[in-house]
Amino acid sequence: MTMTVSVVLTVLNEAKNLAALLDDLLAQSLPPDEIVIVDGGSTDGTRALLQRYADRHPSIKVFVEPGVNIARGRNLAIARATGEIIAVTDGGCRPDPDWLRELIAPFQRDPEVDAVAGRICAIGTTRFDYYNGLLSIPEGAGTSQTRMFYGRSSAFRRALWARIGGYPEWLYTAEDSLFALRAQGLGAKIVSAPASRLLWYPRPTLFKTAKMFYLYGRGNGHIQRGDLKGTLYWLRYHALWLATLAAGFWQPWLWLGTAATLAQLLRISVGPALRQLEAAGVQAPDRFFYVPLIVLTRNLATNLGYLAGHLEYRRNATFRERLRAYRELP
Repeated sequence: MTMTVSVVLTVLNEAKNLAALLDDLLAQSLPPDEIVIVDGGSTDGTRALLQRYADRHPSIKVFVEPGVNIARGRNLAIARATGEIIAVTDGGCRPDPDWLRELIAPFQRDPEVDAVAGRICAIGTTRFDYYNGLLSIPEGAGTSQTRMFYGRSSAFRRALWARIGGYPEWLYTAEDSLFALRAQGLGAKIVSAPASRLLWYPRPTLFKTAKMFYLYGRGNGHIQRGDLKGTLYWLRYHALWLATLAAGFWQPWLWLGTAATLAQLLRISVGPALRQLEAAGVQAPDRFFYVPLIVLTRNLATNLGYLAGHLEYRRNATFRERLRAYRELP
């Protein structure tokens, strides 16, 4: 079955990594009919790089829209694309040569397929990158992801995008999650394409990792995807060990409480992560340093973000109305 395919992406200050991504897209074993890029107002040389590529490759279309968020940028790119199938990726990614071919194969095999989730694999150059990638890839990505499709490596029919009403532009994070949840609610047929392999660079530092998961958590709080009780359950442990740690400088015996609380956190949050990695064959001794560091940071940042997003949701009636209206679109 012949169908036109557009790859869309939004970028902002991606001059360092963008050339590699564009080269990978142009070298696909099944080239896209077009690559539509929306630049959100880059100031680091990204625009000049994009223009050089567009001048040499007619399939690349570039639009500059200063200040747009990811959702708005994607909607603009899709609106200006011509493909029946829309494939989405992001800056900082490296698609394998067969990424696009494998990603759209389910549409060719089954005309009832509405959306496809590709496989995401983390890459990096340090041991921190290695463990951060293993622990940060979205749930289900790369194996049997059939319930959600994430914006970093996904494809869907233009008709589905139109039926949903596009990405929710009033969201700055979790826009792809809400878009996919809306597709589920409409009964869309979503399948995975594990042979469609895209490499993703995880955040290179602990601070940037914490910021990323804070934003993820905040976005989930905005769309009420999660459990406030569960968030408060985790945050009480973090509050307790931080409080006893600080108070211990005046009453050192309180550090016993710090140790006991951290031991419990290690047991219930880090323990499962270690067992999962060990079952996958990760046996290096340094896992006992990196995994607790990353898991505890991610846990704290995610739950703080969820609490912040939930409070913003509760306080903003306009936001709640937009979420309700988006979920109830015909």
